[in-house]
Amino acid sequence: MKKFVFKLQTALDLKLKAEEMKKEELVTVTDIYKESCRVLDDLKTRLAEIQDTVRGKQGEQFDVTEIKRCQDYIPVINDHICQQALLTEEHRAAMEEVRGELVEIMKERKIMEKLRTRHYQEYMREFLREEQKQIDEMATTGFIHRDSAV
Repeated sequence: MKKFVFKLQTALDLKLKAEEMKKEELVTVTDIYKESCRVLDDLKTRLAEIQDTVRGKQGEQFDVTEIKRCQDYIPVINDHICQQALLTEEHRAAMEEVRGELVEIMKERKIMEKLRTRHYQEYMREFLREEQKQIDEMATTGFIHRDSAV
């Protein structure tokens, strides 16, 4: 009997390669998203520090120009925070999109692997049937030869 050959092996190999590439892409976009979150957190921390500085200076002897600079900087940093929040949301959406694509590719690969397994099991059943048939024929032939020799 001939060797097992899965006719869709090339397609399965392509799915495996596509899955690996998509996993690498997911790692990249996840890193970008995490960096974007870190920048956003840094901006929020900076805003809190400036607000604390303004509050702290108001209770003690203060420099009016420094407080004015801080108060002028607060709307600028708030604008940066809004822009970074939008950018972070875009990165999150991109990450989720790639994750969804990866899930689809993985589903397709699993389907093809199940198909390959079924084909292999069918091949093995046929192989065992053929082997049993040959054993039965040899047993029958041996029995006939032994019977005719007597």
